[in-house]
Amino acid sequence: MFDVNEFDALCDKVQKCVKCPRMCDSQRVLNRSGGSLNADIMFVGEAPGRLGADNSGIPFHGDKSGHNFEELLEFAKLNRSKIFVTNSVLCNPKDEDGNNSTPTKIEVQNCADHLAEQIRIINPKIVVTLGATALESTRFTSAHSLVLRDSVRTSNIWFNRILIPLYHPGQRAMMHRSFANQRSDYQFVAEQLKRLDKKPATVKSLKVNSTILPIVKEILMSMSSVDYFKLHKLYYLVEYNYFKEHHQRLTNAYIVRQKDGPYCTDLHILKLKKGLPEMEIKTRAGNLFLSVPQNLFENYKHLNGKTGEVIKNVIVKYGNLSNEEIKTKVYLTEPMRNFLRMERQEHMNLYNVPIPFDLVKK
Repeated sequence: MFDVNEFDALCDKVQKCVKCPRMCDSQRVLNRSGGSLNADIMFVGEAPGRLGADNSGIPFHGDKSGHNFEELLEFAKLNRSKIFVTNSVLCNPKDEDGNNSTPTKIEVQNCADHLAEQIRIINPKIVVTLGATALESTRFTSAHSLVLRDSVRTSNIWFNRILIPLYHPGQRAMMHRSFANQRSDYQFVAEQLKRLDKKPATVKSLKVNSTILPIVKEILMSMSSVDYFKLHKLYYLVEYNYFKEHHQRLTNAYIVRQKDGPYCTDLHILKLKKGLPEMEIKTRAGNLFLSVPQNLFENYKHLNGKTGEVIKNVIVKYGNLSNEEIKTKVYLTEPMRNFLRMERQEHMNLYNVPIPFDLVKK
């Protein structure tokens, strides 16, 4: 539980700080406007902006970065009143012309104790860093080897909590990370919080959709090993191509739009393992790979007819693609193009919305 007096004392300490000469005339932005002192999520930016927090005293508010940040929160249904927002450096660093400047390593280090104290007092379950400087600043609290480019939108155990690196919501960062991608990033943060609050399902309570098992087994039998990410995309492409050819769904599997494309709820790894106990699960480079033992191949009879033909064509056409390549192919299908258009033009949040195959042109 947070200590209000302890937080107020830290704010007072920050107001008196004069460690960084070029920031002495800037406002020290640490106060109750940061958000809830009982927040489960703490966002850490780079530094207060000249036209934003240095003017308003409210982190990520009043400038373009602040507007983008608030829009991203709204998209992911993250209530600003229930999070805490701060920066790796609590004063605005200006260049010789009075414009925003990137904090130096020494300036970040000077403020590192203040960040560590905020994390200790508020004790969030998740810390989200916005930009490379913010990610670097967390090393002074507890060491890690994360690099923004390689670790963006990943969940990492750090300092007895979860650390999620994201790009900064400012306009310059949009050149490296589009606004559409950043929407997915914030949705990922919201999903991680939901998962922390969920009780793990037991195998006995899981209901297996028997209609999908022959298709999954056919895919596993046709490929030596399948990335779990790719399995969802292959399954969607089987359903999509079957519908295009035969004007009806192959199964009643529930497929929704998520940040990386279609996700089939019936392919939950625990459900698959319960329905296909012979399936083997291995982890490589942080990814799950599924396969079946070689001794099952001897007497296995591949699916024939319309179903077998569609599955075979999908595997031949997409099975050897990389995850990024098959993700691109999936987004080029008609249902996903429609979703992207609605999200872009009508500003709709369609995450976790069922994919409507009945709108596919026949």
